[in-house]
Order: sequence, then structure tokens, then C-alpha cells
Amino acid sequence: MPDQTIYQKPRRPDRAGETVITSTCGHNCGGRCVVNAHVVNDRIVKISTDPARWQPELPPLHACARGVGQIERLYHKDRLQYPMRRTGPRGSGQFERITWDEALNHVAAEMLRIRKTHGNAAVLDASRSGNTAMLHGFGVSKRFMYKFGGCTELWSNMSAEAEIFSVRMTYGAKADYKTSGREPTDYVNSKFILMWGWSPADGTFGTGTPQYLKEAKKKGVRIVCVDPRRTRTSVALADEHIFIKPSTDAAALIAMAYVIVSEGLHDQAYCDRHVLGFDDAHLPEGAPAGASYKSYLLGESDGVPKTPEWAAARCGVPADTIRRLAIEFATTKPAALQCGYAPGRTAFGEQFHRAAYALAAITGNVGVVGGNSGVSNGATGRSGIKSLPAGTNPINSKVSTPLLADLLARGKSGGYPADIKMIYSAGGDLFNQCPNANKMAKSLDGVEFIAVQDHFLTPTARHADIVLPATTFWERNDVHTPWAGAGHYAIYMKQAIQPMYECRNDMDIFADLAARIGINDYDDKTEDQWLRELTGDAVGDFDAFAALGVARFAAPKDAVAFAAQIRAPENHKFSTPSGKIEVYSMALAAKPNPYGLGVIPPIPTWFDPVKAEAKFPLMLCSPKSRARTHSIHGNQPLLARVDPDDVWMNTEDAAARGIRNGQTVRVYNDRGSTLLPVKVTSRIAPGVVSIKEGAWFTPDGKGCDTRGCANVLAEDRSAPSGATTYNTNLVEVEQVAAAC
Repeated sequence: MPDQTIYQKPRRPDRAGETVITSTCGHNCGGRCVVNAHVVNDRIVKISTDPARWQPELPPLHACARGVGQIERLYHKDRLQYPMRRTGPRGSGQFERITWDEALNHVAAEMLRIRKTHGNAAVLDASRSGNTAMLHGFGVSKRFMYKFGGCTELWSNMSAEAEIFSVRMTYGAKADYKTSGREPTDYVNSKFILMWGWSPADGTFGTGTPQYLKEAKKKGVRIVCVDPRRTRTSVALADEHIFIKPSTDAAALIAMAYVIVSEGLHDQAYCDRHVLGFDDAHLPEGAPAGASYKSYLLGESDGVPKTPEWAAARCGVPADTIRRLAIEFATTKPAALQCGYAPGRTAFGEQFHRAAYALAAITGNVGVVGGNSGVSNGATGRSGIKSLPAGTNPINSKVSTPLLADLLARGKSGGYPADIKMIYSAGGDLFNQCPNANKMAKSLDGVEFIAVQDHFLTPTARHADIVLPATTFWERNDVHTPWAGAGHYAIYMKQAIQPMYECRNDMDIFADLAARIGINDYDDKTEDQWLRELTGDAVGDFDAFAALGVARFAAPKDAVAFAAQIRAPENHKFSTPSGKIEVYSMALAAKPNPYGLGVIPPIPTWFDPVKAEAKFPLMLCSPKSRARTHSIHGNQPLLARVDPDDVWMNTEDAAARGIRNGQTVRVYNDRGSTLLPVKVTSRIAPGVVSIKEGAWFTPDGKGCDTRGCANVLAEDRSAPSGATTYNTNLVEVEQVAAAC
């Protein structure tokens, strides 16, 4: 990496009659890649990517199929072209064309009426991650809503709340999950990489991450994957794959810690110096005797030793495999544990992450070259680039995101802070992405008004009263940074074409709304002024940045998070109450039920995630699709060929039900059902099925989803940390002769 900022032009020279313009996908995909628009007569005729060849020191920013597939999305026949007003029942998709003045006047009048009648908490901001760039991103709706007087918010991160919470509890209040892992450049320094529920070849964890893993593989690093599915990453890179049941990962990690401790393979000196609560001798003052992690592992505190046999009965991993894996992890130095988000999207997902961090800590692998904290994000963050300032919500009305369906259904009668009377969604598709989609759709009777601004008539937009057509990132200027800190650069998202049809920028829409409801200071700068201000702390030559497209920043001294705390703990303390890695969390000891969603013990602890049911014997997991970014791209038939929707089912489970590969099957439980072709394969654990998340919720007249929306099957349940529980759900699968 460079030792000072350099500016790059990641595109080939223009050809006669065309202009090539650099941007990056503005979506929440996990990467941040170069996409170059080849423009002829104000139309994008081709999309290319960074032409440079791979080099670890200055890696090219190659785009995936979704980046190249943006051209199909931009010129899709179903693109929203003008404002519309609903004319039929909610969800019917029946709308009429209206003018911008009619639409904005209607929205403004409804907002003022609902605020006056019901108060600000009755307004829910359901905007989300459809746009994630620095200017036209999360901040546009929040800034508007906060200046409006506040709103009810969904506070928890849908992807990673279990990790966000666990990082704070273990590594400190100032520790950020996006900067608490290590740089991909450090992979080659490991001797052993244990990938747990992490597949960067399926769900991107930074542009170039798979290439860095390949570099590690070439250097002889041993790679083991633990996952319910044999993923693309596992197939390409793993020396061994270990199947595990969804929601049971914490049991396996706890049992590994038992083996390590009972056989004396932990790093006692490291624990004595850097870890709080590993053993009773290092508990904080006031903690009860026997409250340490070691006491729990050995069964001294509850009479149940957490042996591999104990874990095998829960997670489906053979006891001998758990024992062997534990010994290998403890005795191979340095070893890196890379944990994905999926095992944390479970009923007690925070226990998975905290058990992983504990395992990394007691083996002395946190903060050392070639080791890792147990977090899979990078160690750098945004390099000083800021996003649009939103301000602060004037009212305290917050609900954990996975509880949205229940919030809409019960409101104040269910103990929530408000009865929701209005929903505003800019770049959000929560009827599709939040759990229990059928309950969500059925809970709208009490919602008086819904406004949506988007690019398509998404499942959420179909339920709106007013739909506003927004521009894509190709039709405006912006800046974006690497997702999760994987790399050190920013991309200038230069406008490639004029806004299409009657589409308008999200900020301009909110500025016009603000003027109509009496807000006079929503947007006081031009687009260029905003971008210069947001990048001012990081980009020294903004004009060069905007003209060339990419700014590469210097890497930090340490490629591994928390290296300074481990190297010099007297001068660099963790931001925990004790200043150490807290396997025993003092914050949780003081407040064990931090959100009123369930008690979380101070040490990593096993909880049974779900009660088995004879009528729903299969566990469901919902991995990422390489053809979608959550629900974005879900209406593109050409891109869908990259990763067709299906339900993976183990050969034994399929045979027991007389199901053949390629058949259409019905996947169902008490919450709903969906139809999909089945992929019968040995690449998924017995007793487990998987459906890729993000397929658009499309129910038929009988209420059966017809397109493979996994969230019709997911329970609207929150983990105690506020995390989603997509991967703690039971289903059954049956053959289908006709539509349900």
C-alpha cells in the first residue's frame, strides 16, 4: 500500500464517441468495486471495471457480476418513471400517475396531520441500505426526520447487531466492529485460518478478499471452514469442511475452549496480562466466586462440563472432530478465527460472537500478527471520510429491527413506544427483508399512510400510498468507501447520465418536502460543496480525486486490530471498564438485560436456541445470493442466472421425502410457505435446508409466496442483543404437484 495518498484512474482511455466515467455500486453488498460507465449520447452502453492486474500491494478493485449487471437494472422496463398514488387495495400494485407537486403536497399534508393527531412517535422511518454512499445514503432520511421533530426508529443492525454488541462487551465501548478485525494483507502471516460461517466468495467481505485468501493458501496456510453448507469459499480454499447445525455454533466454540483449558493448551501468561474473567483469580472485584469462564467450561459452576460430547449432541459435529479442531487451533501459532455474521443471526447470536472472541483471547491470538480477534471485518474503517450529518433524534422511540412486524401488529398494546400511523421508506424494503413477511403485510390496517421513494415497485412500494421515483447512483455525484474497512481508498461516484424520466435525487426530494413542512435548513449546500466537506479530512486534492476516480490512502502501522493494546497495555488500554479483553463483561454484570429483550450473562453461555418440533424437523438458514444485494437486483432475470434461486436439501432428507433434484417443492411452517425448485446435494448438512435471502415477497391469492422469499418463514423474534434471528427457524419441505 502507498505511504501517502495517490490518485488513480481505474479505466481505459475513452474511445471515439464515448466517455468513460468511474463510479461504484452504491449498495450494501460488502464490497466497494470500480464500475466504469461507457457513455454515448447520455446513455450507458457498457459497464467495465478496473483493468489492472492483481497485485497484493496495490490491489485492483474488480467488480462482480452485480456491478456489471447494473446496466440491466438502470434500463429495466419496470423502472419507476414518475410519482404515483395508490388506487387499489394495499399490496395490489394499482397506482395512478400524478405530478411531483401533487405527490409532495400529499406527503407533507399527511405528515403534518399525523404529527398533530398522533405525535412524532407515530411516524416510522423505515429507510434502509438501498443507498449507502456518503452523501445520498442513510443520512438523508434521518436528517429530514430529526428536523421534523423525530420519529420511531428501528435501531438494530439487520446484518451484524450480535457482533456489534459483542465487540463492545468484549473489546470496549469505543471498539467498532468494522475496525476490529484485521487487514486482508495479514492473511499470509497466519499458520491456520478457521473460517466460521464466513464465505467471502458468496457474501463479499471486502473487494479482493478471496484473492488475499488465495495468496495465503499459496503460502501454505491451512484453512478450515465450519458452516452448515459447503460454500464456494470452502470448495475453493478449504483443506477441510466441518458441517454444523445452524444456531448451535456457540456450543462447539465453548467445547473447543473446554478442550483447550482442560488440556492446558491455553496461553495463561497472555490471559493473566490481557484478559478479565478467564479464571477466578482474574475476576473483577465483587464478582461471585465461580463466575469465571474457566469454571463454566469445566462445569464447576453448574455441574455440566462443556465437553465435546456435550456439544456434539447439540451441534451435530462429532466429538472427536471438535477435540481435534480445538487442539489444532491452540497449538498452531498464529491462528486466526474469522467469523461471519450468519451464526450471529440467531436466537442467542451474541453468545456465538462472544464465545469466538473468548477462544481467540485464551489462545493468545488477539492483537498479534497472523492472529485475529474473531471479527472478520478489516481494521481500518473510512479513513476519515464522513457521511451526511443527520443530527440527533429528538424523541426516544426505538424498536429492535426484527420486531417490526410485531410493532405494527400490536403497537402500544404490545409494550412498544407508539402505534405506527405513518411509514416513510427511502431505499428500504422492509416488507421483504424483515422477518415474518405475511404478518407484516397483515399488520398494515392501522397504518394510515405509507410513502416510499425507490427505483422500482418493490414489495414495500406495492404497499405505499405515494411512490416517488428516485435516481440511481449513475444519475448523481457521490463518494464511497470500502465496506467494513477492507482496504484504504475512496471512490468518487461521478454522475454518468442525466436523471432519467421524472426521477429526482433523494436529497432534493427531502429538501422540497422540508420546505413544505416548515424546515428551512435541511440542505444548505450544493452537491459539490457537501462532497468537499465530507472528504476534507482525508482527500488532499479533491479535484484530482473527482477527475481520476480513486484515492488510495496509506495503511496504518498495524494490520491487526488491538495490536497496540497487546504490545503496550500500560499505555493503550481496551475501552472496557477493566481496560482488558473482557471474557467476563463488567457491563453485562452491572446490567444483564440491557435492552429488555432477555438476560445476557457476563460470560459466554450456551442457550438452547429453539425447541424441536416433529412437524417442522428441518432447520432453515438463509445465505447470500451472488445475484442480489439483499433484495436489490431481485427483478433482473439476466443477472439471476449467476445464482438461481433454489432450496438446498441434503440427499438423505430428500430421499426420505421422495424428493428429486430439480422438483418444485413447498417449504413451510406455521408462519407461511414458499415455492422453489430443490437442489439435492451433499453440500448441506443433514437436517438443514437453505434458501438465499432477498427474493421478492410475491404472495399468490392464497397467501403462499411464489418466488422463494425466506422471510415468510422467519419468526419476528429478537435476540437479547437486538440481533435478527433469520437462522433460528424450523420448516418442513414437501413435493408440490400444483400451486399451493
